[in-house]
Amino acid sequence: MAERTGKSVRSTPAPKTRRSGVRRAMPKRQGIEWRQIVSHHAFLPGMTVAVVFVLVSAVTIAMSRDRVLPAVGRIMDHTRTVSAEFKIVDQERTEANRSAARARSPRIYAPVESVFTELETSMRTLPTVLASAQSLKDVAPEIAKAFELNDARFEAIKADIAQGEATALWESRVNRLMEALRERPMLSNTEFQSLWSQDPNDFIAIVSNKQGQRLQGVFKSAAMNVESDEPDTRSKTREGLAKAIEMANFGSLSDRSPVAKARAEAILARLMSNRAPTYLFDREETTALADAEAADVKLVESTYSPGFVIYSRGEKLDEAKLVLAREAQDRELKAMSLGQHALQWGGALGVSVLIAGAIGGFLGLFYPRIVRNPWRLVALGGLIALALAAGAWGAVLYPGVVWLVAASPVVFAAMIVVVAYDRHLAVAVAGGTALLVAAAADLGIGFVAVCATGAALAAWRLDAIRNRNDVVRAALVVAAGLAVSVIVVGLLERPIVSGILPEILLDAVLAGGGGFIAGALTLVALPTVERVFDIVTGMTLSELRDPKQPLLRQLQQRAPGTFNHSLTVASLAEVAAESIGADGLHVYVGAMYHDIGKMNKPDYFVENQPPGFNKHNKLSPAMSLLVIVGHVKDGIELAREYGLPRSLHHYIEGHHGTTLVEYFYHRAKKQAQEEDTEQPAEIEYRYPGPKPRTKECAIMMLCDAVESATRALPEPTPSRISTLVHDIATKRLNDGQFDNSNLTLREIATIEDAVTKALCSMYHGRIAYPRGDSGDGTKDSPTATRDALLREQSA
Repeated sequence: MAERTGKSVRSTPAPKTRRSGVRRAMPKRQGIEWRQIVSHHAFLPGMTVAVVFVLVSAVTIAMSRDRVLPAVGRIMDHTRTVSAEFKIVDQERTEANRSAARARSPRIYAPVESVFTELETSMRTLPTVLASAQSLKDVAPEIAKAFELNDARFEAIKADIAQGEATALWESRVNRLMEALRERPMLSNTEFQSLWSQDPNDFIAIVSNKQGQRLQGVFKSAAMNVESDEPDTRSKTREGLAKAIEMANFGSLSDRSPVAKARAEAILARLMSNRAPTYLFDREETTALADAEAADVKLVESTYSPGFVIYSRGEKLDEAKLVLAREAQDRELKAMSLGQHALQWGGALGVSVLIAGAIGGFLGLFYPRIVRNPWRLVALGGLIALALAAGAWGAVLYPGVVWLVAASPVVFAAMIVVVAYDRHLAVAVAGGTALLVAAAADLGIGFVAVCATGAALAAWRLDAIRNRNDVVRAALVVAAGLAVSVIVVGLLERPIVSGILPEILLDAVLAGGGGFIAGALTLVALPTVERVFDIVTGMTLSELRDPKQPLLRQLQQRAPGTFNHSLTVASLAEVAAESIGADGLHVYVGAMYHDIGKMNKPDYFVENQPPGFNKHNKLSPAMSLLVIVGHVKDGIELAREYGLPRSLHHYIEGHHGTTLVEYFYHRAKKQAQEEDTEQPAEIEYRYPGPKPRTKECAIMMLCDAVESATRALPEPTPSRISTLVHDIATKRLNDGQFDNSNLTLREIATIEDAVTKALCSMYHGRIAYPRGDSGDGTKDSPTATRDALLREQSA
């Protein structure tokens, strides 16, 4: 017995006695529900998914929350102070001291030994050269030029050598002069200028040739420029070399002794003729020494006591304060005891349990099919966990674009869920995910409000996707909504100080960009979403309804009658589905493919048979039954071969449900009566099913039967069509074909009205135009007859 209700069609149990029924039913029902839940095959996998999800969420929240820091250059939303005393290296002061140490480090010059050797050799061999010469003409011209020898100098030096002091004393003088020259670097013009312009020190370091001493410091004023031709520079160089010569006991330029003066002038001439630097700047050694001096500088530490303000609300964060905040954060974490860490992790676990429990309860109440399917739970839980991880760690790693990296994963999750399921679940999932991300990234309620706005807009615009432009338009709407909501939240929560408006606008642009990116990723991920969640989107359905699809083209070519029948059924089913708020596009596509199995044996179905020809006349009823029922199995095989979405398979296997193949059943009964054999059982002539499990499949079953029956009406008037539709619907209802479809009696009545109106529009009455003689020996054409009728009506 069926009871007419506003929610469903269900069987009414026999009434129980008032006393015993009430007292025994209530406690027993509660116990059975819990036992059924725990003993259900999906309970253990579902609990496993829930526990893993809670643990992953708790770990993400606990690990990321204490690592979130603001970005340099942003205006702070709150004040941060030091909670525990700590010392930190003052990098600015330490680096200043290191820079000063580098500046104090002297420049290092390496000797050019070839130049020293050349000078020393020429001066050491001069006595030998002059001793063998009788006059100045006997001296080699290059030697005479280098020492600027003239007759007077030649005679004076030669007389000095003749006195027998050349061997020991001259050698001693040359040695002392070379030591003096090594302490008076002769530099190139470029090096000399760099020394005085870039080095603030009063001394330089030279590579020493003394044992056990690598570097030797000399005054910078001792350096000489040997390349410059400026008179002042040459004069200073001359003075420096003259002092070295005098210190080596070669004599002086002002010496009263002609011999000593000639000797000094000759040596000075030789040194002044040298334009090659005796030392070159050693950049690598200088840099190494400067780095070593900087490394020896002690670190400067600063002590920060509790209550010290690191930055204040409305203040722009700089690099130094960010370093201080990071150090304070690290020291605070290290200072926490094991119990404090346990309490913190317990809080993260508690938040995860609360939000996971809320999402799980929502699923259990409104989406039990997801709870009963472990793989759907894994997919949904994994999506939320990935969105949480991306949002939380994005905020940690890229705090400057937090509205982009934190909000876009939440909106992306909402878009995926609205495509895979529906808008209500999408908003719920987005709300839970936004709360988790806000807890993990230490974001306020404004962030949750912004994400909720984006999720709501996504649920509104993506409820039905017919083509790619729908996703693009939805992404633009979501981006605009996120941008506006960020501006509103920013004006409410952030400090209104100078420079805040450009920052809020930048955040709005970032949030809008994140929304658009989420839409683009959704468009890319649609095929994967369909496979993972085992669903078919409106965009795929729109592509499948195209008559140019290979399977429909084959159906049109091999079974044109069946193709036209499918088109009509699809139109009727779409109208009927939309009248009760069902998925019109889905049922339309399902109706287009529901009879594809007929094209394997098209001539055995009446819509493809020419008039007066029926192959079943040569077959027994049982054989004909196999052919007719077989089109369901053939259709499923074709659907799998061509990769039709699984949700469309139900239209193929369930569009006849378990109905009776009446024509061949009655024919078999008649044949059994004539042959006086056992009557066939009714169940043998029924379709194997299953019965429709969705409203859309039940609608298509009704439209399939109604369309075929209406074509057989001799005069399809509106009243006859209405009666036919009602009779077929009642017959299917009484046969139990709608039991699993969740159709209510009110919805069935609405479907009947919609189908009747659609059929009446297809089979509306037409004027029978007369085709009499026009009086001129010709027959009136239809156009002429219509014109005559119109003239008559206007008259």
